[in-house]
Formats: sequence, C-alpha cells, structure tokens
Amino acid sequence: MSKIIVTGANGFVGNHLVKELSAAGYDVIGVGGPVLPGMKEPEGLYKYIVADLSKPEEVANIDFQDVEGVIHLAGMAAVGPSFDQPLLYVATNVGLEVNLFEEATKQGVKPKFIVVSSGSLYDSNADLPITEQSPVLSNSPYAVSKIGQEEMGKYYTTRGFEVVIARPFNHIGPGQNLGFLVPDLTKQVIDVERGAANKVMVGNLEAKRDYTDVRDIARAYRLLLEKGRSGETYNICSGQSHSGQEMLDLILAKAASQVTVEQDPARMRPSDTPDIYGSHDKISAHTGWQPELSLDTTIADVVSDWRSR
Repeated sequence: MSKIIVTGANGFVGNHLVKELSAAGYDVIGVGGPVLPGMKEPEGLYKYIVADLSKPEEVANIDFQDVEGVIHLAGMAAVGPSFDQPLLYVATNVGLEVNLFEEATKQGVKPKFIVVSSGSLYDSNADLPITEQSPVLSNSPYAVSKIGQEEMGKYYTTRGFEVVIARPFNHIGPGQNLGFLVPDLTKQVIDVERGAANKVMVGNLEAKRDYTDVRDIARAYRLLLEKGRSGETYNICSGQSHSGQEMLDLILAKAASQVTVEQDPARMRPSDTPDIYGSHDKISAHTGWQPELSLDTTIADVVSDWRSR
C-alpha cells in the first residue's frame, strides 16, 4: 500500500482526510500534537507521530522513506488573531512547510506535496466567480503567510519536488469547532433546544460565502494527490454563494423547538464583502472532482454533531 503523510491529522479537516485516504486504501501516517485526555486519534491511521513541526529536530523523527505523498494541513488558521501576531503567523506557517521539505531532502526522497493554502487570499473586489487567475491580496498577516507557503512550494519544485497548491474556500461539516459562522449559530440553536439559552444572537447575516462540505474537501485533496498537476494551483469550492441568513434558516429548520433570533450590535462587523464565490472548473477538468454533498445534508449532519456533544 502507498504511504501518505497528513500533517495536522487530528484537526477538523485532518480527521475527515484520514478517513477518506484510508477508505481509498492508503496507509496514512498522521502527524500532529499530543493526543490529550478526552481526544482520540483520527480513525483509520496506520501510524501517528507526535511532532512539533516548528522544530527541525522533531521533524527529523518522521520517516519519509516509501512515502508517496504529503498533504500539509498543519498551521495557524484563523485570520482575526493574525493581526495581533503577524510575525508568529508568517514564521509558523512558512516555517513548518520548509522544515518538512528540508527533512525529506536530507533523507534523499521527494514525495509529492499538496500544500493547503486558502481561498481567502483573493481580492474581494475581483470579478465573480473567482478563478485561479483572479488577483490575490495581502490583506492580513494570515494571507501573507499563505502566499509565502505557496511561493516556498514553487521554490521546492525547482528542487525536484512535485508540488500542488490547493486553495479551499469556506468549508463546513461535523467536527468543526467554534469560531466559524455555522458552528457558532448551530451551538446557539442547540443551547435553546436544551433550555440552556432562550434566544440566538446574531450579527450581520447578509454577506454571502461559498461553502463546501469538509468531506468533499477531503476527497478533493485525495484527487489532487492522485491527479493534480505539479506547479498548478486549484480552487476547491462549490461555485455557489449563500448568505448567513440562509445558513441560519437551514439550521433553524432542523431545530426541535421554536427559536427566537435577535441581532447583537456587538457582533456586527463595520464592513463585510457582500458576496464571493469561486469556480471549480480547473480541478474538475484535471481530476473529475465535483462537490457531491448538498448543503441541506451538511447542515443536518452539523446539527446532529452538536446534539451529540
């Protein structure tokens, strides 16, 4: 069986990706932080390695021999906090990737790398739908760190590596923690169901975003590993946009009781991009990938997940 390394294997996307790869017959080597009490290793792992990827001496504990590919998910992922810690974000996100490439080089092997970037890099004023040719904008330290990751990936192609850049747009699904629109709204609705709260507080729900089920995202990463072309960048998105209000309405439709919704001035952003969605024509043409799970199915699974927590 082919061995695949997944960094950040115990994260939201990592858990789903490990399942996707193991179901496809790969031996998956997960790399991540310590599995703390109450946490579980992702299901379907061949092996789990605890390593701080910011430390080259710990990256040296990863055996790259006989590894066909590396899907690099690990890193700092939230845009907001990056404004207060710009150096940490740039140094961490670029540094982790460099350490992986350098250790593989030291071991004399060159597995194919899928570098996971972000659809949030694009200039929000670009024409819709967003394609891989749309302009990017360094509008946050997080965005700068992701652009840096992409550029380092391109550098390592000159060192003989196959490198594919993935730019996923918003992804949602079971297992996602708070700090994002859908889980934040869903938890509030479930709290009302349980009697732990009497209403749902919301900010501006008019902005429209492109949402894809995390399980479709995981399948896209697998297909990019198998069929993605080195040196190319691929959007992973649904090709449609939905407002926050639409997402809330889908969640409320699954609620077991009547829910009162109120606007909270503290949650209102002074400005927000009104609409953004991407085109997945390129990844579809190169790999055959299409989003398969409907938004209704995703939201049903998210609601079920929060009820079980």
